[in-house]
Amino acid sequence: MAYGQYPFGLKDVKLTDITGSTQVDLPAARTMGFKEALINSELRGDDQTIAVAAISDKVEWALESGGISLEAYALMSGRSVTTSGTSPNESKTLNIQAGESFPYFKVYGKSVGDGDGSDIHVKVYKCKLTAPIEGTFQDGEFLVTSCSGIAVDDGVNGIADIVQNETAADLPSS
Repeated sequence: MAYGQYPFGLKDVKLTDITGSTQVDLPAARTMGFKEALINSELRGDDQTIAVAAISDKVEWALESGGISLEAYALMSGRSVTTSGTSPNESKTLNIQAGESFPYFKVYGKSVGDGDGSDIHVKVYKCKLTAPIEGTFQDGEFLVTSCSGIAVDDGVNGIADIVQNETAADLPSS
């Protein structure tokens, strides 16, 4: 049996700013989805399909997490978190203004193998939010937030990597 053949669960998700200088963990990550998007076309003539072309264009990604730290929200939206007061009365605020432009960032996810000590990493290199971060406060339930976006070629690594490790490894720090 090949290592990493049966990925199980979601072990870790990290967000990193595009330069790799700041990294934020999503400790209660529930899902990380990714889908390669293609541009395709068919050439038809003489009442038949003559040729088909398909080109990788981007990766569509989505995250769901049990809550989201203000630091993670700030990294994805290009905003900053201000802190006032001291513990146990400290308060953190992320202020949202109209007209702000969102930055690019990276998303790294990890799934473990099915008991063989391996893992699989998905590294998505140049991500941008294209839908708002959503969450709902509900009676008797934890806050679960979700967001999604698109990743494009970063000019160095491409759009994304899917890596199988024979021996489980930590997610990259940049």
